[in-house]
Amino acid sequence: MTSAGAAAGVAGVVGVLGAAVTGIAAACCSVLVCCAGAWVFLGPVNYFGCGTERPDGVAEADLIGTYETRDGARLELQAGGSLVATALATEFMGGSLNLSGPGEWSLQSAGGSQGDITLRLTSDGRPRSHHTYLDISGTRERPWLYWYDGDPDVCELYRFDRIA
Repeated sequence: MTSAGAAAGVAGVVGVLGAAVTGIAAACCSVLVCCAGAWVFLGPVNYFGCGTERPDGVAEADLIGTYETRDGARLELQAGGSLVATALATEFMGGSLNLSGPGEWSLQSAGGSQGDITLRLTSDGRPRSHHTYLDISGTRERPWLYWYDGDPDVCELYRFDRIA
C-alpha cells in the first residue's frame, strides 16, 4: 500500500468518525431541546390549573358544616358567620402557627383575589386574631375547602373535607 493510499484510508475513517460524532451531538441536542420544551410547558409552572374550581352559585348556607383534614385539624363553619377551629396548622412569618378556638368566617364574592372564604381566628389561645383564606371546590352539595400548601403551581393542597 502506498502512502497516498494509507492517507486516503485514514481520511476516510476520520470522515466516518466525524460524521458519527456530529450525528450523536445533533441527537443529544434534539433531546435537550425537547426536554427543555416539555419542562417549560409541563414543569414548575402549572398552566392547566389544579382542578379546583369554585362551584357555581355556592352560597353561605351550602358551606355550613364540619370539615376535617388528613392530619386531624377541624373547622366548623356555623350559620351567622361564627366558627370553631381545632389545630389548624399554618405558616406565619416563617414559623408554624396552630390556630384553634373561636372565630368568624365570611364568604367572598366569586373571582376575588384573596380566596373564597375569609377566616379570622385566635392563634394558640392568644387574644389577637389571625386572618387566613380558604378556597372552595367540589359541588354545592358536597363542597370541600383548601388552601395551597406552598407554591400554587405545584398543586399541593391542605384540604378540608366535609364530615358533617
